[in-house]
Amino acid sequence: MDIIPVIDILDNQVVKAIKGDRGNYESISYKLYNSTDPRDIIDQIIRKYSPKILYIADLDAIMHNKINSELYDNILSLFPKIDFWIDSGLKEIKLKKKYKNYYPVFCSEKSRGYEFTSNKFNNCVCSFDFMEKYIGSKAIYRQQRANPSKIILMDLSQVGSKNNINYKLARRFIRKNNHEYYIAGGIKSIFDIKRARYFGASGVLVSTMIHQNRITKNMIQKEKTSSNNRAG
Repeated sequence: MDIIPVIDILDNQVVKAIKGDRGNYESISYKLYNSTDPRDIIDQIIRKYSPKILYIADLDAIMHNKINSELYDNILSLFPKIDFWIDSGLKEIKLKKKYKNYYPVFCSEKSRGYEFTSNKFNNCVCSFDFMEKYIGSKAIYRQQRANPSKIILMDLSQVGSKNNINYKLARRFIRKNNHEYYIAGGIKSIFDIKRARYFGASGVLVSTMIHQNRITKNMIQKEKTSSNNRAG
């Protein structure tokens, strides 16, 4: 199981996500990292946890269709050994070159439902977004054959909250097929991670646990080993 750190970026700073209420997101506490710069925080997360994947939500792109392409050129070149799943609300990031560690996130929130008919998103990770109900003009999860292999079940109402994982959502989607599902929202403890694994998730996206030091590198490695042993 992959435990994937999450950072949310707004106005080129890392912010704290609260139940999808983006208008009230605040800069992450400076005391946590002695910085709010995404590059500094990514560097510290990598040094502390050694993740192989890191997820970035670009709120400027998602909410305002603005994107700082130079920032991503910098991030992708600074950390070439990390795979970055970047949600820019389907807005194109104008990179100076093709980076092997860049995986765009195709989010249902900004989708019109027909984009998978082209080859533009072949190499992406798909995000099924929910806020009490599905977010998007058309339910792209019905296009099973067109969906990428990696799919995030993103319950925005659970993000940064004290609520539990949306188990109903997990049960609805995670089953034996050709897709790998990743749960986002409501992951607050190792127990939640184990529950996600029990449901058959390939990984979880975590924010609060990382930023508030509720998990250690050893805990992540232990969970990874347990998942590998179970798979074997």
